[in-house]
Amino acid sequence: MKRLPGDKMKNILIGLGAVIVAVLAIVIIRTMMLPPPPAGEPKAPPIAVDTNAAAQHLAEAIRFKTVSYGEGKHEAEKIAALQAMRTWLEQTYPNFHRVASREIINDSLLFTWKGTDTSKQPILLMAHMDVVPVVPGTENDWKHAPFSGDIAGGYVWGRGAIDDKGCLIMLLEAAEKLAATGFTPARTIMFAFGQDEEVGGDMGNAVIAKTLAARGVHFAWVLDEGGALVDEPLPGVKRPIADMAVSEKGYLSLRLTAHGEGGHSSMPTHDMAILRIADAVRAVVDHPFVSGLDDVQRAKLRAIAPLLPFVQRAMIANLWLTEPLVVRNLERSPQSAALLHTTIAPTMISAGVKDNVIPPTATATINFRLHPRDTVQSVIAHVKDAINDPKVDVTALTETQSEASKVADLHGANYAFVAGQISQSFGVPVAPDMLGAATDSRHYQPLADDVFRLDPFHFGPDDFHRIHGTNERLAIADMAPAIGFYMRLMQGTK
Repeated sequence: MKRLPGDKMKNILIGLGAVIVAVLAIVIIRTMMLPPPPAGEPKAPPIAVDTNAAAQHLAEAIRFKTVSYGEGKHEAEKIAALQAMRTWLEQTYPNFHRVASREIINDSLLFTWKGTDTSKQPILLMAHMDVVPVVPGTENDWKHAPFSGDIAGGYVWGRGAIDDKGCLIMLLEAAEKLAATGFTPARTIMFAFGQDEEVGGDMGNAVIAKTLAARGVHFAWVLDEGGALVDEPLPGVKRPIADMAVSEKGYLSLRLTAHGEGGHSSMPTHDMAILRIADAVRAVVDHPFVSGLDDVQRAKLRAIAPLLPFVQRAMIANLWLTEPLVVRNLERSPQSAALLHTTIAPTMISAGVKDNVIPPTATATINFRLHPRDTVQSVIAHVKDAINDPKVDVTALTETQSEASKVADLHGANYAFVAGQISQSFGVPVAPDMLGAATDSRHYQPLADDVFRLDPFHFGPDDFHRIHGTNERLAIADMAPAIGFYMRLMQGTK
């Protein structure tokens, strides 16, 4: 008997319904398998800290104008400020200087606090002493002068309060407090304070790392700046999370030089360098790099998932089905989108000397932050292919060039220890992440099993723009927890 078309359609609909039911069942089951929303992470008792003294010391540190301009500009002034700051550190933290040996390498500092068990690999705690310049013309936009170190409204204000004198001073406050009690670590702790992180670290931590490598030093783990206690880790999520960077993006700037026919502006040709450089920049921007989730971003989403409403949790629990939609949502925010791919940012363009002269050359600089799936050479090749113009030269600027870092072991004992200390100190869950910027820690990648990055301070949605921006400040309320965290790290290094 011949089957009627209606029966075929009925069977198709029944089969489709069964598939939909099966998919929904899988989605719900996988969602329910996620941990429930936490009531709150267990938090260790607070450690008594003289917060007023810590705030005053940070204010004093800010007043040293240790500004890195790059290309040798105002270097003598910066070195003088670093040397004055070095004397001030010795006077301010006498107990730490008593127990830890100090080496001055160029104008950077390396301290070694010897542990009782020399069979264990040492650890390295880092911060940098230099800061970025204040953009000329923005000085009056600051609520408090950039190098005033004013203490007002519950904050210490000034350039470097966050990046990175906040970490530097809180580290030293913790070490000083422990040294004053007679504490000796079980594992040797080293401290590296660089002079030029903001321009690549070539004279500071790069040299320290080479010095230690020649001595055969190898670290169990390294902790530097980067990451934060993020008060709103995703739009709509009001529960804070510790965003600890376990890798960082590479850094590359390319200078594009376009060549054309110069001459008098009254007789323009179609071969103008300014038009060519504009086309070249547009071509690069219009050819983005591959974007998508990597293992670190997947782990981060899994850590945040319990804090989300059911629908968002279901999406993260079922990335096998929803990944394209999740990626699309993340790409709506510049901050989250940047972690999915190598970014392209035109930052400088220049041409011409007079309004009636057609320049024969024009230049532009494009900055790239490299995702681990890309390399310096692959980015250069990508850019040349996108431009596809023999009259445009592509040159790599080398002052702060670096490849993306390796990723720390998310399942190892080092990650478990550091993440555990963060949870205990701040009472928040920890999520691994990738840092979009480059830090001095990259110089120690060959010398360490794992490298982690965290600024142990709370950041709200409007705080990130203060880094390298206007009205940089650090909340005094964040200082005691940060000092306590560093103390627990040093005490727990068994």
